Amino acid sequence: MATPTPTTWTEWNGSRGMAYWHGVWTTADNFTDSAIVDISGLTPAPNVVKVLGVKAQLNGDIGATLEFDATSDVLIYEFINQSDSSLIDVADFSNGPSGGRTGYSTGAGGTGDIILTTTNVASGDELTLLIFFEKKT
Repeated sequence: MATPTPTTWTEWNGSRGMAYWHGVWTTADNFTDSAIVDISGLTPAPNVVKVLGVKAQLNGDIGATLEFDATSDVLIYEFINQSDSSLIDVADFSNGPSGGRTGYSTGAGGTGDIILTTTNVASGDELTLLIFFEKKT
């Protein structure tokens, strides 16, 4: 058994980008620290990116956590297990106060990558993510 092979793509113009990730489960295997945005793969590669917004569609009783990869990962957002289809729009990562959410990596040993961990997946569950980000200046 294995996690699904997600459909992914990333757009990057050197200062702003968008990542798309979509997976449909046929097993109950979770993702653990799976890279959604690998900044070393961006050209030109930034040192750190800042999350501007996240849109998510969760189908099934799935939970998901987005974090910045670091020695101790830095939480971006946690999607609590949903009991049915949920559309979530997290768009408060601005240059001003952001309600306590960290829009960029502040952790020691940070790679700047955005990673995904899922919980409580079952066959038939589905997750779609759109992550909007920019080069942190």
